[in-house]
Amino acid sequence: MLGNPPRPPNEKVIWRYLSLDKYLDLLLTKTIKFTQVGIAADQLEISLMLKRLEQNGSLDGRENILESASHFINLLRKSQYISCWTGKEHECRSLWFSYLGESRLGVAIKSTVGQVREHIAWGDYGVNCNEVIYRDTFENAEELQNNIKLLNSKALAYSSESEVRFSVNESLMHLPEAELSAANPPVQIDPNSLPKVISFDSDLQSMINEVWISPYCQEWQLDMLKNVTDNLAPYLMNKMKRSDLNERI
Repeated sequence: MLGNPPRPPNEKVIWRYLSLDKYLDLLLTKTIKFTQVGIAADQLEISLMLKRLEQNGSLDGRENILESASHFINLLRKSQYISCWTGKEHECRSLWFSYLGESRLGVAIKSTVGQVREHIAWGDYGVNCNEVIYRDTFENAEELQNNIKLLNSKALAYSSESEVRFSVNESLMHLPEAELSAANPPVQIDPNSLPKVISFDSDLQSMINEVWISPYCQEWQLDMLKNVTDNLAPYLMNKMKRSDLNERI
């Protein structure tokens, strides 16, 4: 059985690749968006382990585990929210293609784990940060009881992402303001009523070290990105730089 996904040190360099619409949203709202796991592009988020255990027969004859695990994982998919970064030391050509869409228009913001932790207003939320582990083999059903592994395990096909994942969760139980009692019990929250996205205010100037512009931007697009940044977040202008790549689509 493999250990838990590691917690990266505060000084670890991380990048977040943003398409133009997401970059504009970042500048306009000054917020970092955390997305509900259930609407993530990877449909096996959190449920990968259960799927693999089913496929290799580890749950044969253990229908009780399968049913309860499926219910638990579905709740996690609705109550857990993630913000995905890459832990690569340098910019990555393939990630420009993965995250910027067909236009390849956007940026990559460079920061560190510690800066993200420190310069986002978390409010009442507790934030976790782990390096995602990539594996396709699961044989021990006991691992289904490990929330950290469930949330931070992805298939080997995604290993090129070298993902560092920040996560928060919405409670599925609302505690009453008055003293808890039989007459004043906690109220269970319908997981289907939870928001799809949670926004956190952030100090962009302190959080972002560099803003790398996509190598596939034409000159007029490059000028547009700089003008937009200058108007909405002028303190980022001295942090902008052009990608080191030199190629065409």
